[in-house]
Amino acid sequence: MRLSVDFASDRSGTAELAWGQRDVWTAIQGVGPDARYFNVPRLLTVPSAGGPRHPGAVAAAVAEVMGRHDALRSVVRLGATGPYQEVAAAGTLAIELVEAARGDVDDAAAGLVARLAGRPFGDGEQPLRAGIVVCDGAATHVALAMNHVVADWRAADVVVRDLRMLLLRGVITRPPSSQLLDLVREEETASARSDRSIAQWEALLRTVPSAMFPTVVSGGATPRFARAVLSSPRLDHAARVLARRTGVSTATVLLVAVAMLLRELTGHEVCAITPIVHNRFTSRTRGLVTSLNQLGLFTLGPCGSLTETLVSAYPAVLASYRRARFDSLALHAMVDGMSADRGVPMFPLCCFNDLRPGEDPGGADRADGESELEWLPGMDRRSCDFCVALMRWKGTLGVELSADTARLPEGEMAALLYRLESFVDGAAHP
Repeated sequence: MRLSVDFASDRSGTAELAWGQRDVWTAIQGVGPDARYFNVPRLLTVPSAGGPRHPGAVAAAVAEVMGRHDALRSVVRLGATGPYQEVAAAGTLAIELVEAARGDVDDAAAGLVARLAGRPFGDGEQPLRAGIVVCDGAATHVALAMNHVVADWRAADVVVRDLRMLLLRGVITRPPSSQLLDLVREEETASARSDRSIAQWEALLRTVPSAMFPTVVSGGATPRFARAVLSSPRLDHAARVLARRTGVSTATVLLVAVAMLLRELTGHEVCAITPIVHNRFTSRTRGLVTSLNQLGLFTLGPCGSLTETLVSAYPAVLASYRRARFDSLALHAMVDGMSADRGVPMFPLCCFNDLRPGEDPGGADRADGESELEWLPGMDRRSCDFCVALMRWKGTLGVELSADTARLPEGEMAALLYRLESFVDGAAHP
């Protein structure tokens, strides 16, 4: 069953893709049918304060959030010269309704959000899919799936926050801090910043291997790209200990640790990793709904202990974040030119992504609890040969490793995750 709801805004227009949007769109096109893994799912439990809510009232709140943010009304299309987007002033969203018995609402909600996020977004499709779980006539959960071209993970958090606020208070009085169409216009005049970032990329790429895993070592598994998640209270605790000791974030601890282990694993003198940077460092961008994240470039050469390297490499980590704002077309042109000169594709194809909503201050003062390694469904294609993602998983830190098994077999993937745990824990508790 479906419920249709109208949305409207006084803002509309046609525009090029923003820099971060172009990066995501290009990656999705390269992956093809497996691009569903780029989708951004969210699940909101309808607040109990204020009593039961009719599905129509919840649907109206979803429509109001769509009217509030340009990106949620932005339809991405492929034109003669490439992708562009149309931000609609008004439209209709079809929301899926799922009836569930009292004891089944959580399972129904999990299934609904998985179904909404389980297929790629098509050319010209609305960027938001929504569903509502209903029990005894009242809405219990709202499931959302967003096209990653218009919303990154932090943007999705803003959407959920706004929806929750509307359900609790009925109104949001403050306007959004910034909007997608404004961002596109600003980037059109930001070529100097982009040029500086690209120049830094070019200088660093000349010092690193063509790719971190250039050699195919086996036929690979089926599907070729495997995914494993290590949930580890011990690693969670150790990363926090080192972060406090050295004055950096836990993301920096794990980024540097992974880089050190990759130097050890691959034998390269210099390791190159592209951290995915959220680019939300100002009040104007913090609440901006779009795909604002882009790739930084972090390199690490010979180093000492993990604790020593965290201190010495921290300026380079911060610099990698600062160089993650650039005109994607110009960066790709530079990389293509360098690749042609060198006769080999020049890109690390090795990324690091912190998907956690923020630094959780509690829950890791002790390292109690067993580590667990799980294998998730793999896929035939991905946009990167090697990717480490940090997440909250089963109440603790989860480190997901996705890799091309023709270059890094599954056994080595598992060994690397356990090596990361022991390496960081050993540094935290020498």
